[in-house]
Amino acid sequence: MLSTVKTLSLIAAGLLSAQTFAWGDMPLQNTKNLTLNAKSLSALKVEAGSGFLHITGSDSDEVTVKAEIYQDQPHDEYCLGLEAKGSNAELSAGQCDYHTNKQTRIDLTVSIPRSFNVNVHDGSGEIIIRKAANTVINDGSGSIEAIDIQGTLEINDGSGSINVRNVSRDIKIHDGSGNIDVAHTQGNINVHDGSGGIDLNDIAGDVVISDGSGSIRVDKAANFELLSDGSGSVNVTNISGKTTL
Repeated sequence: MLSTVKTLSLIAAGLLSAQTFAWGDMPLQNTKNLTLNAKSLSALKVEAGSGFLHITGSDSDEVTVKAEIYQDQPHDEYCLGLEAKGSNAELSAGQCDYHTNKQTRIDLTVSIPRSFNVNVHDGSGEIIIRKAANTVINDGSGSIEAIDIQGTLEINDGSGSINVRNVSRDIKIHDGSGNIDVAHTQGNINVHDGSGGIDLNDIAGDVVISDGSGSIRVDKAANFELLSDGSGSVNVTNISGKTTL
């Protein structure tokens, strides 16, 4: 089911502009709660279509999911599941068939053990991840917030703002459009950005940026290198090592 929802989530991202308002107006039809024992697991994999995704780490040894299902009229033509596969908890949520006129948006509130790695493939909607280990986010559109990540962070995003705080290891961000705001990180950061402002503050490691358009502001880092810049102002301060423009 995960591979099916992964493919359909990409389709959802492409259809987002035409369907955003319709999805936003749909009423809540059902709420489902899923639970999985996580004592023998170490990671969460998510394949989701439309709807917000909120993931928070805790001291629990369970994965819990609250799924709020929005539809114009109640129907069962959607995918929702939580199961263990190997060392992963796999969560799938979204429409099973994007050729149907029966649309579904599923908002997901997820709790995981804070030691879990997280891997997300999401079509559209807000993503918030807090208190997790190594985290990878692949997102079509919608804002992204990653806070208190004890490990590495990789974000591949089509559009939408990105807000990152308190990451203990290296960060890689590949973004199509939208502002990027990162602060208080311990590792290196590499940003490849199409358009939108970039604001980096209190970076313990090195900063490397490739930018299409938009302002760049970096305050406090070990070293700074600007590989490319299409347009927009560049303001770099408090670099303890080398600055390369």
